[in-house]
Amino acid sequence: MLTLMNSEFIKMKHSLSTVLLLLLALIPIVINMSRPLMVKQNYSLFDLYFPMYNQYSLFFPLVVILLTTSIFYLEYSNGTYVDWITYGYAKWKLIVAKLSVAALLLLGMCLVNYIVMTVGLFVIIHGTYFEFFRVSVSFVLYSLLVILINLPLGAILINVFRNAIVTAVIGIVCMVINAILMAAPFGYYIPTVFAYRLGLLPLSKSYFFANPNLTLTVGMSVTVIVMAILGSAAVWQFSRRRKIEN
Repeated sequence: MLTLMNSEFIKMKHSLSTVLLLLLALIPIVINMSRPLMVKQNYSLFDLYFPMYNQYSLFFPLVVILLTTSIFYLEYSNGTYVDWITYGYAKWKLIVAKLSVAALLLLGMCLVNYIVMTVGLFVIIHGTYFEFFRVSVSFVLYSLLVILINLPLGAILINVFRNAIVTAVIGIVCMVINAILMAAPFGYYIPTVFAYRLGLLPLSKSYFFANPNLTLTVGMSVTVIVMAILGSAAVWQFSRRRKIEN
């Protein structure tokens, strides 16, 4: 498995898409960091973080899908798919290796985003350590859930359509739908919406759903089940023999 992962890292080493996606994820953070420079007024920590979080929650799920797409699409665009699946490894190991590399790259992105955000907020806003802790929990919790949900989803889409543009369009449509449903009272049944609202819970219970105990239990249960289904479906779908292999 480590050999396969190392091979995937080598393939991605000179990929410009990874850098571009990192910059895309940083856009809402950088834009909101510049607000105090453009609008001179006193900001609290949450005054800056809340709009940053809202914008980040729009961009980051798309970044996860696009990064996953780029890792798998390399095999289709370079015409190396057949060579890749004849390495002599089981196909489930091939997809798990790519998903693992994608997850590590996304975690690296999150770390960069978190450092830039935290340092910027710390310089601009003199909040308490507890406030920064709540912001950190919010950011990390949301980012991890989005990775676990959208990573297998991106793998399924690219391996079904084998077209990066189609996958990107579907990702954008999902982003728009998610934005529309963010405030829906039934949002705890939708994992990506639940992840957004759960990320706000460390800031204030008023941002979460009514009846927090019930919705937290139901939301986490549905989210875990959906993650398991997506992960299993990604491996199963990729492991099937397809026309491109005939």
